[in-house]
Amino acid sequence: MIKTLVDMLVCPSCKSNTLELHIFGSTSPENGQDGVVKCTACNAWYPLEDDLLEYLTGDLAYHDDRAKFWTKYTTQLTMLGLSADRPTSQEVVQQLQTIQQKHFDWYAQNDQQTYSAYERRPFWRAADQLTFGGWYPQIQAGRWLLDIGCAQGRSTFKFMDLDIHIVGFDISKHLVRQAIQRYRAAKYAAEAVFFVADGTHLPFREEVFDYVLIYGVLHHLPEPAQTCREVSRVLKHGGSYFGSENNASFFRGIFELLQRLRPQWHEEAGPEALLSADWFNRAFSGTDVTISTETIVFLPPHLVNLMSEAAALQLVRWSNALGQAIPGLRDNGGLINVLGRKA
Repeated sequence: MIKTLVDMLVCPSCKSNTLELHIFGSTSPENGQDGVVKCTACNAWYPLEDDLLEYLTGDLAYHDDRAKFWTKYTTQLTMLGLSADRPTSQEVVQQLQTIQQKHFDWYAQNDQQTYSAYERRPFWRAADQLTFGGWYPQIQAGRWLLDIGCAQGRSTFKFMDLDIHIVGFDISKHLVRQAIQRYRAAKYAAEAVFFVADGTHLPFREEVFDYVLIYGVLHHLPEPAQTCREVSRVLKHGGSYFGSENNASFFRGIFELLQRLRPQWHEEAGPEALLSADWFNRAFSGTDVTISTETIVFLPPHLVNLMSEAAALQLVRWSNALGQAIPGLRDNGGLINVLGRKA
């Protein structure tokens, strides 16, 4: 599926779509393929190692890994007219993205709480089930879904039993490697490919996806409104955007206090940590995407995480029904879920 992915991409350095995929060899199906994606317009190159494409520029590129890759494949890369220089970027926002990259690389494996452990908390099990339960029936077989900020597959694998094509990417190479390993570990109906890229400017051609999923990622990005405009660009006409973010609720102060007293997870938000229905309408203004929103979760995760998974789901369901029935509360759930439709 890597060849199909490359056909959908543009170069993150120069935005050209004149890309070439060169495969250097595969030792076994378990180890995947090694190779390189070359941009013939600017001569930038991006390593493919064990089926993992690192599609980053500037300070976000994993310099040590690129150096090792160059040493391993100097002959092949030189024959393609490439040099050891990394692809460049003039993006000032990369400084903020580097902070996010380091945070999520740490989250991949540490002695406090891994991202997989975070995903399994009763609170998130309940919130995920409610959210994806509403989106799942809308996905049609044979379509293409893009998961922006896929991490280790937390959101991606909610759709893996569907007969669809999935492209997932994240800025953290360590989390993407875990997603690939998770995909290899079992058989799924979906055909999926994962790679490393930056969500600030989506490295894809226009109108190539039927669905775009951004689950809890926009509030980590330095320019989330820019990414929303990019979502409209890569969506096909008639396509859908599914999103969930931290809501700008008047209960947020209580949550922040509880997090300081007893943290439930480790957060590293970007400059716009809280989003609202008005924010989403402004972000997609001028695009072909129309937005509808609803808020969910009216209880603190600290309480929900004390329960079993089944009890947590029932409590969150009940509190949602109550919160959404009360006019003064219905817009103040802890999370805001978003559905966008491209005309």
